[in-house]
Amino acid sequence: MTAQQFHRITDHRQRHTPPLRWWAIAALLLGLAFLLRSGQFGNPIKGLDEQYYLLVGDHMLHGAIPFVDLWDRKPFGLFALFAGIRLLGGNGIIQATIVATLFAAATACVVTAIALRSAPRTASILAGIGYLVALQTLWGGIGQTPVFYNLLTALSVWLALDTAPTLQRRGDILRVLSAMLLSGLAIQIKTNAAFEGAALGLWLIWRAVRAEVHPRQVVALASAMILVALLPTLAVAAGYVAIGHFNEFWYANVVSQFHKHGTLGQLALVRLGTMAGLSGPMVALLLVGCWRATRQWRRWRPEMVLLAMWSIAGAVDALAIGGFWAHYALPLAVPAAILSAHAFAAPRWGYIAFGIYVAYPMIDAIVLDRISASDDTELAARTVAAIPDDVATQCLLTYEGPVIYYHLKNACLVTPFAFTGHLRSSAEADALGVDSAAAMKAALSRRPGTILTVEGSLWKERNLVNDRIVAAEIRRNYVAIARLPHSHQETGQEWIIVWRRRDLATGAHILSGKTPDFG
Repeated sequence: MTAQQFHRITDHRQRHTPPLRWWAIAALLLGLAFLLRSGQFGNPIKGLDEQYYLLVGDHMLHGAIPFVDLWDRKPFGLFALFAGIRLLGGNGIIQATIVATLFAAATACVVTAIALRSAPRTASILAGIGYLVALQTLWGGIGQTPVFYNLLTALSVWLALDTAPTLQRRGDILRVLSAMLLSGLAIQIKTNAAFEGAALGLWLIWRAVRAEVHPRQVVALASAMILVALLPTLAVAAGYVAIGHFNEFWYANVVSQFHKHGTLGQLALVRLGTMAGLSGPMVALLLVGCWRATRQWRRWRPEMVLLAMWSIAGAVDALAIGGFWAHYALPLAVPAAILSAHAFAAPRWGYIAFGIYVAYPMIDAIVLDRISASDDTELAARTVAAIPDDVATQCLLTYEGPVIYYHLKNACLVTPFAFTGHLRSSAEADALGVDSAAAMKAALSRRPGTILTVEGSLWKERNLVNDRIVAAEIRRNYVAIARLPHSHQETGQEWIIVWRRRDLATGAHILSGKTPDFG
């Protein structure tokens, strides 16, 4: 059988799959997504970034403006998404993880659909499962940004693949512009998604040039794609111009990243090793799948060129801003999963490779995650109980520790830099748009009734100036009223210290002799 005949057959199978089978595939992937991820449902302190997204989203519903009232460098669209999640009711924690699970399952379905264009059905379904497993392995089991924008990127590729090289078929231009709009929306979840969008746009242009489309049409196509991809960000920027806060928007979204320190430092390189170790099996399957799909690199159909470009863009996405946290590799999981279908389709060893790939992550997610989540939930409940209820009026400052306690205690804030990493991290010292020490002093000048710090902190990239400022203020005006265990997400045990302002500590149990110790 020739390759052309094979692809005609697989294309025929894909297009004529009975609807019931597609529903069955979707149900399988949805069920597995919930099975793998439900162990962490309701865990309030898993995923520090996600806690902050929820906090900002909640405050947006009460009038807060991202980058002005609460600062971060993630795009507006991400916080708008979490504001929408808050409308689902409850405290938003389990609601956010359920929404993220639906996004993960939908992305797995798109992975399967794209893989089916060139790989057998069973191997393509295994690729979708492999994507869900990769999320767990790379710290995407809660609600990291790629869990959301990977779906938009995958859908944009799926739309683009269903167009003719010349874009002259009915609906082709609409599909391409829809694909670029999805890429633009992905950029509003995380700016780095521009790499994947650029790869898709370049592939569409390359394919049009290769099909001998007139240069003027190619230029018009490229211009239209760029404009449509930028529309969501331009709309947000226009909104900030209208309310007089464009400078804050521009600094947070564009400038601040270039002012961060330590993105290529020693600790970042250690994290790079962790990222490489966790993503290694996924990358190996990507390479083997690509090798098999291209007949040992000899035959590059346009679809394979796109998958290769997408993979490179995902790798660039993972490495571009330094820091090298494991979840930065999550964008690579989508093209890797699609290409892995060709590895799983290998006679004799394909299914064995799949079994080895998913075995431990599944055990970890289904069994071990439930144990750790139960412990986390218990510790969080104890901490919530130890934080005085008057933080709603006297305010709370979490200098270090889970920011979810702001949300769970309905605490008022004393600083727009409420994310733990903003004021305690040396990497952010010159990247906030204001002097970090001045911001710390301004927060303390509002005399928060309660301060949270971490004793024996495992965070090593410390802002020593702010450590000294906070320690001095605590020694002068605060007493410790609780010391509670807290499990660090990476390496071990820490302790949360609850500090109470002296004039509010009447009747409280005071831990005598306790002084600030940041590790």
